[in-house]
Amino acid sequence: MNFSKNILVTGGAGFIGCHVIKLLLNKYPFYRIINLDALTYAGNLENLFDVEEAPNYVFEKANILYTEEIDRIFEEYSIDAVIHLAAESHVDRSILSPLDFVYTNIIGTVNLLNSAKKYWKATAGKRFYHISTDEVYGSLCDSGFLQKQLPIHPIHLTLHPRQLPIIL
Repeated sequence: MNFSKNILVTGGAGFIGCHVIKLLLNKYPFYRIINLDALTYAGNLENLFDVEEAPNYVFEKANILYTEEIDRIFEEYSIDAVIHLAAESHVDRSILSPLDFVYTNIIGTVNLLNSAKKYWKATAGKRFYHISTDEVYGSLCDSGFLQKQLPIHPIHLTLHPRQLPIIL
């Protein structure tokens, strides 16, 4: 089957990622959705059991820390867009193992950005969406919405460097 777009979703077996994948699969049946997940503590493929046989769904067990894996996926699937959800979260975990946060949330994100830059070069129409949490962006305003003009305000210091990929 020919697909009009190939969308890479990182962290697709997580709580938010599985819902994003289900939405994309149903809303865009002519897009191939590639789910890249390392299946760590937060990833669970049972979240996707009802769509695992969808003709426009592919699962790739891979880790964003390994550039060879990311490059292979970009090349094999001719990725048109990235929805980057993969991240270490939970403040308690950041206290126990802050380097895990640095590796995944910073190095992993930079690895994805580098692969996108390498494979997309000057190609128009490519998109990279980095989705994150209040641990990076801070609490919502009284209105219930994050105001675009507000500065990034991380709650936990180990998460502060996550703003780097947004600024790049």
